[in-house]
Amino acid sequence: MTALTAPARPAIGSGRRRFGALVRAETTILLRNKTAVFIAVALPFLMAVAFSGIAMDRELLGVTLGIILLATGLLFVVYYTLVTSLVGRREQLVLKRLLSGEPTPWEILLAPAVPLWVLLVIQAGLGVGGGLLLGAPLAHPWALVLAVVGGVSAWTALAVWSATWTRTVESAQLTTMPLMMISLLLSGFSIPLSALPEPVERLAHWLPMTPVVDLLTFAHTGITPAGTPVDGLGAALLAGGWMLLPLLLWTLLGFVAGVRGFRWDPRS
Repeated sequence: MTALTAPARPAIGSGRRRFGALVRAETTILLRNKTAVFIAVALPFLMAVAFSGIAMDRELLGVTLGIILLATGLLFVVYYTLVTSLVGRREQLVLKRLLSGEPTPWEILLAPAVPLWVLLVIQAGLGVGGGLLLGAPLAHPWALVLAVVGGVSAWTALAVWSATWTRTVESAQLTTMPLMMISLLLSGFSIPLSALPEPVERLAHWLPMTPVVDLLTFAHTGITPAGTPVDGLGAALLAGGWMLLPLLLWTLLGFVAGVRGFRWDPRS
């Protein structure tokens, strides 16, 4: 395992240009990969169409559309695509060659994620905008930002972590499946959490996807996961902070474990 150490870079401007060059290269590679583009672009919209059938009225459909597009985007655009990108670059020795040059480990690991973040923000914006056109309420717009930023941070960290034990691009379908299935089943938009046993329901709110759904629901309706409305900005910010906390913990856990254990040499 190659140590994650690199000499200090005193020139901040050169570091930004270097990272920008990596991001442009990763964007070009992503756009040339038709399979990855299909998974990242089309699959969240297909999932949104499939799951939107659970909404019974126009207002609920608007809320559901935004939730599903962001949740499935985090799973397929950020998480799965980033895992396959990192594993594919590692197996082709691209990451090892970059590590022997000027880029830092953080720059190398995060550069493939930047175009995925942009794509996710666009999809989330389309989902929220479409929901508002359908009549969805919007009680706390700032909670939308918390949901997007917190979700992107947590699932990027989890992608780096998952890439540490994923041997090949093909095996990524298996290594990412458990977390994706748990997130789909226990996030609240496919199965109502109230239908689950109370211990399972409480645990679900600490998983990496359910807080995103909680924040989006809170942003639209002003209702907390406990089912109570919140009055006043201070109380709303406190409630939003508690919903954001699990995402911060998953971000910290994923990046610490992922960066420390990341393997730069091919594993296949």
